[in-house]
Amino acid sequence: CIAHMHPGSACPPGAVLRYLNHHLTTRYTNRIESFVTAFYGVYDPQSRKLVYASAGHNPPRVKRCEAGVVISLDKVGGLPLGVMEDADYKEASIYLQFGDQIVLYTDGITETHNAAGEQFGESRVDGILSKCGLNSAELMQNLLASVDEFADGVPPHDDRTLIVLRAT
Repeated sequence: CIAHMHPGSACPPGAVLRYLNHHLTTRYTNRIESFVTAFYGVYDPQSRKLVYASAGHNPPRVKRCEAGVVISLDKVGGLPLGVMEDADYKEASIYLQFGDQIVLYTDGITETHNAAGEQFGESRVDGILSKCGLNSAELMQNLLASVDEFADGVPPHDDRTLIVLRAT
């Protein structure tokens, strides 16, 4: 609801995160352990430029099959929203190529545990993303099935949210 109160444009992402952080820290000062992680990006389909900022969120991945690489959007990072009133959120950008897939996910994916107490982790995410030839829906299904198979019946301790976008 605070995001909808932002008076300006949706860009630049760092300014939007600063606005949200300011309102969270000033409105909820008596909730000591309340914070929110966020990744906020603005995509220009004409230039294929994605400008982004992060507030303690898992860095999304760009799956670029043309070059056979997985790129982590980890050039900038910041404190989660609501932690410190004067936190700064820097921006970075990347030019996407036709067909690139952006994979955004919560830590419930990477922090899924198996019976041995191991975490699924970012390297397993990247391993799944390195396989090309899947559309966005198939990629999402493949990743979620791999997380479930890894957990092997261990119930999730956090939400598992996953979004896959494709640059066209």
